[in-house]
Amino acid sequence: MLEHTSGTDRPTTLITRGAVTALWRDTEHASDLGVPDATDRTAWDRVSPRAREALLAAADAERGKPWPDLLLRHWSAFGASGSRLAYEDPFFARSERTRRAVLAATVAPSEERVREAADGLWLLCEQSSWCWPAHDESFRGGRAATDVAVPVVDLGAGEAAALVAWADILLGPLFDAHLPGLRDRLRRETTRRVLSPFLARDWAWETRDPLNNWAPWIHGNLLVAASAFADDARRDEIADRCVDGIDRYLAEIPADGAVDEGFAYWWQGAGRALDALAILDHQTNGRVARAAGPGGSLAGLAELVRFPERVHLGGDWYASWSDAEARAAEPLPWHALFRAATLCDVPTARGFAAAHGDLVTMLTSSSDTQSGLGRQIRALLDPAWADAEGGADPLPAAVELSSIGVGIRREQEGSSRGLALVVKAGHNDESHNQNDLGAIEIAVDGVPLVVDPGRETYTAQTFSPRRYDLWYTGSAWHSTPLPRGLAQDPGADRRADATATRDGWTVDLTHAYPLAADERWVREAHLADGSVTIHDTWSLATGTGTVVLVCVGTPRETDDGFVIAGREGGRDLLLTHDAASAHVETREIADPIMARSWGDALSRIVLDAGPGRTTLEVRATVADGAVR
Repeated sequence: MLEHTSGTDRPTTLITRGAVTALWRDTEHASDLGVPDATDRTAWDRVSPRAREALLAAADAERGKPWPDLLLRHWSAFGASGSRLAYEDPFFARSERTRRAVLAATVAPSEERVREAADGLWLLCEQSSWCWPAHDESFRGGRAATDVAVPVVDLGAGEAAALVAWADILLGPLFDAHLPGLRDRLRRETTRRVLSPFLARDWAWETRDPLNNWAPWIHGNLLVAASAFADDARRDEIADRCVDGIDRYLAEIPADGAVDEGFAYWWQGAGRALDALAILDHQTNGRVARAAGPGGSLAGLAELVRFPERVHLGGDWYASWSDAEARAAEPLPWHALFRAATLCDVPTARGFAAAHGDLVTMLTSSSDTQSGLGRQIRALLDPAWADAEGGADPLPAAVELSSIGVGIRREQEGSSRGLALVVKAGHNDESHNQNDLGAIEIAVDGVPLVVDPGRETYTAQTFSPRRYDLWYTGSAWHSTPLPRGLAQDPGADRRADATATRDGWTVDLTHAYPLAADERWVREAHLADGSVTIHDTWSLATGTGTVVLVCVGTPRETDDGFVIAGREGGRDLLLTHDAASAHVETREIADPIMARSWGDALSRIVLDAGPGRTTLEVRATVADGAVR
């Protein structure tokens, strides 16, 4: 972890366990979600004309075309080949089309639009399962088909339940007018597939320690489904359990608001918890917002809201670790951050979200699960979002996320110009862990050039016992040392402690590797006077030290060192070193998720110290055009 000085009375977690639960149970609460249905034209006619026109154009262009098929071959591909996309691609395409159809029928109702939305919802009701194949329990028993008698409450089931619920809330009166009986089917399927199974057992995603993004993501969606479809007693039972789960998730987040899953997962974990809190705020008549104010029981939430801006490097680039990508996937639901910043009164985060958000893109472009129907509805109905002016990117000169061992330094406060340095300490038992202790990233003009590779498309192997057979999860393809060629292992006992200094950190990597008792490795990483310096010192009983630097593209070796070409109009990076020998290994990138960040190739520069050496130094500077 990054060490820092603090008073003994400083809280170690974001909120005190029980703070949200107490607020909920001590307050009379409404059962509605505060969203008007499509017959309330006063509300829906105020939607931004630009957003309305784009949404209707996209939805009307799809109407009448065949819907994507979901076949057994798509479902069973996960068990047969490990493919998740065979099923998820057409399933997400269906869901996105259904969301657009529901919104189009809401902002400009017509019988044709209502029936289009109903077709998508009917197809969902006809699916054998609402869970995603990767999470279905049937594959463990060798089945190729799901067991419809044993519904699984996973991320997919939660998303489906919320989609159906929001559609019923928006279009219920129009369904009654044009398609009587449909709402009964929607209620019955949601109850049978999700609400009843949820209450019938304890789910692993609720009981794991610590919780990850699954808990707030599913709990938040079930709050919506219960509000729409459950009777009073069952609604209260579900709400109490979901509120307690969200409370526990937030109480496990450290006081600095750091998310060990990284920026890409902030939207699906922390962001989902904050979505749920906005619902609870409505249902408790503003109690959450008051508690999130200075001195309140939820005041720590402001740190969680600041996390996205703190890890921002520039443009659509972010410091990355674990399975999170460096380049933001679009369209991100920036209004979710804007609403959370409003709830917790964090003006910089409001401006940051407004500067990056694009409502039209969020409504009309493929968004997988990032921009669920609930997030789209809230964005459409928020006049403050439509009128918000973007603020300057905060880009702080120094960030210390001590709880997870992540630190960032940049040359200029408030500017992406120049160099930025990221260091990763912590331990190797984090959620979505990769064995990356001691890894560094270097960005030039806001764009990473010495990089964390991130992840490829998820498959059955990704979260299996063979996870660390994947090339990008191991320390050999992170910018880390390899003492005597040793790689890091997963596990909480593999850890690195970093001590922050004025211009960087000292990182003790001794316990990151299976070293002997009298062996050690220490890395110093600094950004000062226009250059990054990485200095490794070690004491090894045998062998010598090797250091790896992973970079984008293929570096060019010159008399002065290695030149990594700049991207997106940015300048090149020059790496000089005092290694006895060096070589480059290049890996072609074909996976679309990884290629979105890094293009068609990543390389690793392997620096060997040579016999008798106990140190190695690398210096990174912006190339000035004089490199030979």
